[in-house]
Amino acid sequence: MIDPERVGGIVGEALLAGALGALGAVARLTSTGRPMLSGAFLLHTLAGGILGTGAWLVARALELDGWWLFAVAWMAGTLGYAALHDLLLRVLNRRLGGS
Repeated sequence: MIDPERVGGIVGEALLAGALGALGAVARLTSTGRPMLSGAFLLHTLAGGILGTGAWLVARALELDGWWLFAVAWMAGTLGYAALHDLLLRVLNRRLGGS
């Protein structure tokens, strides 16, 4: 039987991890000086939240606990999208014959 209290706690942790990932992305983006009310800014924030939640799931599967769960989510939101974005741009440039 599924325990509603346990599921509620896990969902709360996942939401917190997503919020920390999004805040990590916002912290990184605000330091660049770009306008904050643009589509790209919102997309990067959303991606940071998704990466934060995904990193939290992986950390939970690896049985990390305590603050490590949320530190991983923050770092994924802060650094993850930038790294993935750069990697994807390199792959696309190579495929399309760019330099």
